[in-house]
Amino acid sequence: WASSPTNVSSDNDTRRLIELRAANESLFTGRRNTAKPAWRGIVKEMGLTGKITPDQVAKKWDNLKTKFKDLKFPPRGMEGQTNPASWPWFQLMSDALEGRLTGKAPRVTPHPDPAPRHRPRAAPAPPPAPPTSRPSSSDYAADAFGDGAEQNQRSSETCDGPLGGLEREWEMVERERAALEREREMVERDRAALERERAAVQAERLWLDRERAAVERDRAMVEQERAALGRDREGSAGNSENWSRNRLFPGIPHCDHTQEPLIKTKHQIVTDTTQTALSSRISK
Repeated sequence: WASSPTNVSSDNDTRRLIELRAANESLFTGRRNTAKPAWRGIVKEMGLTGKITPDQVAKKWDNLKTKFKDLKFPPRGMEGQTNPASWPWFQLMSDALEGRLTGKAPRVTPHPDPAPRHRPRAAPAPPPAPPTSRPSSSDYAADAFGDGAEQNQRSSETCDGPLGGLEREWEMVERERAALEREREMVERDRAALERERAAVQAERLWLDRERAAVERDRAMVEQERAALGRDREGSAGNSENWSRNRLFPGIPHCDHTQEPLIKTKHQIVTDTTQTALSSRISK
């Protein structure tokens, strides 16, 4: 692939291959005899017909996918030794396999396999001439075995074509099965990654629930402290009022505000005190 005599650099060919393969994903349905015509269409769109074969392009695509999966899902214990950024096609392959390159390249037309070359059939042998004399047993055996050998040769020639096609189909099936196995491994890795992410989300949710419960407890404690502070403030205000009253009117017992009709005013207290003092002087 890298040494193919083209007018475009190998990097451009690789980029074009990735974009065309991703844009024509619908042509690769996995059904029988659908992949190779699609690859022929991609080769023609790239302008490389006669320079590379569809099998070579398919092999190149398989190698790209294998390299991408090895970098994205490294084996256990090798996570720190892989660097996806070191491979120039990692991001482009990620976009291609995740469907972000749809419509980025033209649609191609599948090209079926050209008509196979059939061997020309041998001209029918002319009918044997009537024997002029009765053949001997040796001549009869030679003719019989000769005709049988010729017939077997013709039947083997007619079987070469179908058997060759079956072998090619079998090789194609094997390649597609290997690709499906690789796809299944990638799906399993994705599923394992999703399970790990789900477990992490569950752990974060439990942590948030515990934090929320702690915040609710702190809020209830703050409300209790606020209520106690309010009661303390009301008690301090009552004590301050009593202290002020006792300072102004020493010796006068404190009365509850709910018994205001029974409490004397300041003027009445002064008047009563004055009258008591006058009465005591007069008596003396």
